[in-house]
Amino acid sequence: MPVLDISLSADQLAARMQDRLRGLNAASPTTVLWRQGSAAVLIFVDSLKVRLLTGWLMCNLDLQSDTAGRQTLQFIFYLGSPGLGDGPRAGAGINAVTAQAAQLADAWGSTVQRVLWDAVLDALEAFLAQAAAQNPGQPLAIQGFQTAPGSLSAAIVAGDK
Repeated sequence: MPVLDISLSADQLAARMQDRLRGLNAASPTTVLWRQGSAAVLIFVDSLKVRLLTGWLMCNLDLQSDTAGRQTLQFIFYLGSPGLGDGPRAGAGINAVTAQAAQLADAWGSTVQRVLWDAVLDALEAFLAQAAAQNPGQPLAIQGFQTAPGSLSAAIVAGDK
């Protein structure tokens, strides 16, 4: 069974995240306004900074509301490191360093975190599509995924067990 190692750079992952944050807006705006009921938040899509370290994905993103002003939130995901990418450990958190940032994190953090995570899942789906193109007709399985400095990668097994 061949094991394929497919990876994506931090810039490529950031572009996927920005697309997710914009939603279906084809105009690629630098800011988007999200609303839920009477609440609203302005997302500065162009402020997104993505860092991939050994085991960690860190995303800094500016959000703004009328009550909190513009604040930077840090979204942290533990994805596993080389040799540990198929383990049972994972985690996510949000760093908010001011009371105003904490207010934004309470109101919008989990929603933004889910959208950023969806971009990671999009990348894994793209990895599988790439592996399928290289191994037509073969069953595929993700053996594990992890981060290393500057890249997100997945080990994909092609073929029967």
